[in-house]
Amino acid sequence: MRKLTILALAFVPSLAFADDKPPVTVYVRNASEKTALTSECETPVGGEMTCHFRQLTVTKPDEAKAEERISKATDDLLKSMDTQSQECPKFAAMVGALESGKPPADVDEKAFEDNWGKTPPEAKADTLTVLKAFMNLCGNRDRASAEAVARASETVEGSKCSITNWTFDKTFQLNYSTKRWQSTVQNSDSCGTIDYAEFARPTDLKDPGYFWNYTAKTLVTNPGGQTILGASCNTVDQQEHKFTWQAGEFFANCRYVQLSP
Repeated sequence: MRKLTILALAFVPSLAFADDKPPVTVYVRNASEKTALTSECETPVGGEMTCHFRQLTVTKPDEAKAEERISKATDDLLKSMDTQSQECPKFAAMVGALESGKPPADVDEKAFEDNWGKTPPEAKADTLTVLKAFMNLCGNRDRASAEAVARASETVEGSKCSITNWTFDKTFQLNYSTKRWQSTVQNSDSCGTIDYAEFARPTDLKDPGYFWNYTAKTLVTNPGGQTILGASCNTVDQQEHKFTWQAGEFFANCRYVQLSP
């Protein structure tokens, strides 16, 4: 009888997480950070589960700091004019070629057509605006002309979204008391960072079904150390990143899109 009791208790943890519908395919997003995650989780074994993640992130320059970037770019342009003045004649030749649709003498015609010829009209207009602003700066070399270049460039660079996509794996253990799947990894870096992540049931749904929320955070146990790049360990991102079960779109306001590896 005692052996039967022990044998029965051995199955309790397995039944606990089996009845709790462990994560299988999970779609979550963090709209404020413009990040979405997809996770494919393997069948748990003994309260342990490995999940394969794909993360897509959209980054864009902070619109609130546009004027700050323009001011700095204006200062930098004025400082560099003395040493970069030899480049001025090239702008006029380039503008003439782009407006006529004919490549400059030292540019391959097919390469020119493959690039400029296939550029959308809106992007062509932006490029010409920047180049003409440079031409004007070459002729006047005053702050107003430099600021015009900076603002034309900001129209392009300030509205450019960079899309990054990468994959990673994590192994989780089931916390039977909280019904959360948790991952804790102690890294060997000089900051003593610990990567923590968890899947937890959403509390805003009466029947969460197969939905899960995901949270990730990095903890620094040696704040007095330095990163591999020489920065203080206090600069390591220790913010809690929360991803909710909702899948779908988020507003990014991109004029240009740059795909990053």
